[in-house]
Amino acid sequence: MPENTTALDRAFDLHKRGDFAEARSVGETALPQHPDNPSLLRLLGDSSCRSGDLTRGVEYLRKAYDLTPADLQIRLDLANALAALGDLSTAEAVCGTDASQSPELGRLRGYILNAQGRHGEAIDAYGLVLDKNPDDWETWNNLGNALRAAGDRETAAEALARATRLRPDAVAVHLNLGATLVELGRLQDSVAAYQAAARLAPDQAPIQFEFGRLLRYLGRLSEALAPLERAAELAPLQGEILLELARALVGLMRFEEAEAIYRRVLESDPKSIAAYLELGIVLERGNRLDRLADLLMMVDTDGVAAKDLTYLRALSMRREGKLTEALALAQEAPAHIEPARRAGLIGRLADSLDDADKAFEAFDEMNRLALRRHPDARQRAERYRREIASIAALVSEDWHRSWRPANPDRGRQAPVFLVGFPRSGTTLLDTLLMGHPSIQVLEEVPILEPVKAALGDFSRLATLEVGEVSRLRALYFSELDERIPAKAGRLIIDKLPLNLVGAPLIHRIFPDARFIFARRHPCDVVLSCFMQDFDINDAMANFLDLGDAALLYDGVLTLWERCTKVLPLRVHDIRYEGIVEDAEAEIRPLLEFLDLPWNDKILDHQRTAVERGRIMAPSYDQVTERIYDRASGRWERYRKQMAGVLPTLSPWAERMGYRV
Repeated sequence: MPENTTALDRAFDLHKRGDFAEARSVGETALPQHPDNPSLLRLLGDSSCRSGDLTRGVEYLRKAYDLTPADLQIRLDLANALAALGDLSTAEAVCGTDASQSPELGRLRGYILNAQGRHGEAIDAYGLVLDKNPDDWETWNNLGNALRAAGDRETAAEALARATRLRPDAVAVHLNLGATLVELGRLQDSVAAYQAAARLAPDQAPIQFEFGRLLRYLGRLSEALAPLERAAELAPLQGEILLELARALVGLMRFEEAEAIYRRVLESDPKSIAAYLELGIVLERGNRLDRLADLLMMVDTDGVAAKDLTYLRALSMRREGKLTEALALAQEAPAHIEPARRAGLIGRLADSLDDADKAFEAFDEMNRLALRRHPDARQRAERYRREIASIAALVSEDWHRSWRPANPDRGRQAPVFLVGFPRSGTTLLDTLLMGHPSIQVLEEVPILEPVKAALGDFSRLATLEVGEVSRLRALYFSELDERIPAKAGRLIIDKLPLNLVGAPLIHRIFPDARFIFARRHPCDVVLSCFMQDFDINDAMANFLDLGDAALLYDGVLTLWERCTKVLPLRVHDIRYEGIVEDAEAEIRPLLEFLDLPWNDKILDHQRTAVERGRIMAPSYDQVTERIYDRASGRWERYRKQMAGVLPTLSPWAERMGYRV
């Protein structure tokens, strides 16, 4: 700088360049010559605040304000400094009630009021700003936060959505909108907000983590992997991020990768109870009991409190067949550690020991805990039932007659669809069929979902042209080829029980498809669903309540019955109870339906189950055992607890030839 530059000039230059500590130091040397210079006092106040000395900064800014109370920028700086210091009442007084000349002051006043819990006044303050500045995105964002704090989340979401439109590159606004939509139960809508934030902030681990966690919560596991992996890359020692990534991998049945990540967590935190528990569950699910025993020995070595992992010891004993001892351990396990899984294990053990009252109480607790984790579950369940009812309402003779002729290209053989209500024995059946050398089973992979998404509303089925039908069929095969490498000469069986809801779509794009419908006593099916700890999605949310489960059964079977009456479906019914009584007698006619010869390997289902490794279905721990009839008629032991749903289920049972 020129030699004749004054200290005052140097101070302003340093402040402009962002060297706040030096600007304050030089400015203080100029202060004795300029004690009443508001600009210098403001510089010193701002430099002090930015250097971390809020108390001194307020002193300087107060002097500047006293000299020029009409200076809006000095008022704003002083109010900001007072708010940062925690002196909200004084900051509010400095802002004044008439902040119409400065949207910044009005916005700050709203923030201060909101911080004091005076949400209604804050909303009014923001409204005054927006009356004169309707495109002020910051005020729309702050208004949204105040409305959310006041409990008016619907209006808050509207305000925040407007803020995102005005400033689409503001990460914080997208996060605020996403959080508000989650609180409203509009989880699917919140995905777009979190996705936008994650795209704008690719290097912020917390944002990637929240986006990935939301997707996993919604069951969109494949989509959740990318943000969770990115978060883990950015914060490789953050245990909670790694655990969430491992959970997504478990949901995708990628057990070995999940195991490796759990062990990474334990390397950095040998006392992580969550990592031990979830790793133990993965090992048990993968039928690797030897590794589970080794893990329990490692727990002892690491000095983890034995009681914290009592659940795993109970799990190990159950797999060894020591049911009474396992139940005692499960009941001793701390209730705050994996409470839902603990309740489910107590229920399964009590059921195996014929204590129906204890078992039902435990399963009811398991589902209540799941509802607490998923407060929107009942609404999601009802939405799913409405969706099924809307499809069923379409299915009629007149609707089917209105379909345009559209026979697709049949260059590839259509798959066989193994469907039924969940817990109808489809996993046992697919394990038996896997033993046949000419069969390849696609297990519990929702590859029909992209086809549904491409279609849109089912009402469009009637008007599809042949080209679009062929494209949908090709999309299915494209998804199939990505999931499993096709083996020459193998018949593909797509096993996903609730694919029966998509029967009209399946028939439209695969008029040559065959269906295997797994049938089981409706009361046993609904009870079994209630007793199962499913990952929650819109469909599975129905099983947290016995009444909802029965309503879903009624809706699904109503749709299926209409489809079989209206559409020329090729269906083979197979009874779970028949497989239990005489597997060969039940499977031989099925193989004839599939145009396949008999093969004795089909009956060695235990060997097939072990060879297949991972088992996608919830009944993973049952199909490796010998076929047993214990689950047939189980509902009779729970007749008292099921009294409320029998009026819904009895007509279906009688129609299927079952006793009630």
